[in-house]
Amino acid sequence: MENLETKTMMKSNIEIVQFAAKKWKLLLAIGLIAGIFAFVFTLPQFIPPKFKSKAVIYPANLGQYAEENGLEQMQQYLESNELRNHIVAKYNLYDEYDIDQDDPNKKSWIKLAYDEHITFDKTRFESIKIEVLSTEPIKARDIAQEIIEELNQIIRRTERKKYQEIVVITKRMVEDKKADLDSLEKKITELSTRYGILDYEVQSERVTEKYMDFLLSGKKGEDFEEAKTLFENLQKYGRKSYDYHFQQTAINSHYMNRLREYELALKNLNKIQTYSNVVVAPEVPDRKSSPVRWFILVAAIGASVVFTFALLLVSGYQNK
Repeated sequence: MENLETKTMMKSNIEIVQFAAKKWKLLLAIGLIAGIFAFVFTLPQFIPPKFKSKAVIYPANLGQYAEENGLEQMQQYLESNELRNHIVAKYNLYDEYDIDQDDPNKKSWIKLAYDEHITFDKTRFESIKIEVLSTEPIKARDIAQEIIEELNQIIRRTERKKYQEIVVITKRMVEDKKADLDSLEKKITELSTRYGILDYEVQSERVTEKYMDFLLSGKKGEDFEEAKTLFENLQKYGRKSYDYHFQQTAINSHYMNRLREYELALKNLNKIQTYSNVVVAPEVPDRKSSPVRWFILVAAIGASVVFTFALLLVSGYQNK
């Protein structure tokens, strides 16, 4: 039974080959006609050639945000609306992609066309490959270069906005601590000028000793009165003066820390640095990337011949 089915199948295959051999002139003609049409319609007048410029970049100087690494952050910046709108406007891509700007769906069309012509792909080396297709080779290179430059500008603006907020916050904190220091300084000055208290720990020991000497010796006079007054002032206001000095030391330490934070924020705000290391710089392509004419020719000829042969088989089977 199996041998019979095999023989039947082989016979059918032989008949198909014989049938194709009989129709070779027709199939050849169809293939030639399809090839001619494919050749004509892939001419620049019908399908403008497109050129591809490539670049490869590594992220640099990007901080840590949540669980995102530098590569993921850069990918998001590259796919941002801000970057896309900048490139579209600067290089007039609405005209290049033949999109009517009066079309109510123009934003959707330009996004689709942009994503088709400009791609950003992660590589296995933890870098990002930028590829730009354009009908003009120099323009393709310029767009790729502009993407890198504008990427740095966007990140720099974002970073500066962040550091500007930090500057404002740390400056306010510095000013608050400076106000606390000024207030304490005023109180300390008042105690020292009005009550003669300069250093509670040192003065309390010496003034007490001197005052007790006067009491034990029984000497009276101007020196005794001065010692007595200062002794009494120390009793009343000495602890307060000590507390003020203690607070002043602690607040001054906080003030210096915040001042350093403020200076660091100012430094970060004003620094100018790049956020992408260019490994492969974009170049002017010297060969077109699309259309691949030989592939279109082969596909057109093959498809037309196969389709025609299938029609002939179906027609021949029905007639039979």
